[in-house]
Amino acid sequence: MSDFVDETYKRVEEIINYKRLNIRSFEEIIDVSNNSIGTAIRRKSSFKSNVLNKILHSFPEINPTWLLTGKGEMFLNGVAKASEPASKYNLLDIKSKLKDNLIHLLLEDKEVKEAIATQVSEVLKK
Repeated sequence: MSDFVDETYKRVEEIINYKRLNIRSFEEIIDVSNNSIGTAIRRKSSFKSNVLNKILHSFPEINPTWLLTGKGEMFLNGVAKASEPASKYNLLDIKSKLKDNLIHLLLEDKEVKEAIATQVSEVLKK
């Protein structure tokens, strides 16, 4: 029987450092209680499965095998997606696409288009 040493805390700390986050912001991103990650890292403790799931959900580019065992690359396919959480990029991308689609839909409607043109001309007259 081999002696298993859980060093998941080191890999979590590595993610925090790579993402250039402080522990508090990391805890906010993964939605865990204040100081829970910092305490676990200082105590070199293991994490509960719900915390590991939150990390993987918040950072989908992280390789689950690497996080749990240390085997393989930190990132899926060996490629880092970004130095910020993916959720931030996804939210910005969604907002941008939503804005573009909304503008396009509004301009397709003749009445809306006329109302916008009227408002713009009134603003320009002032």
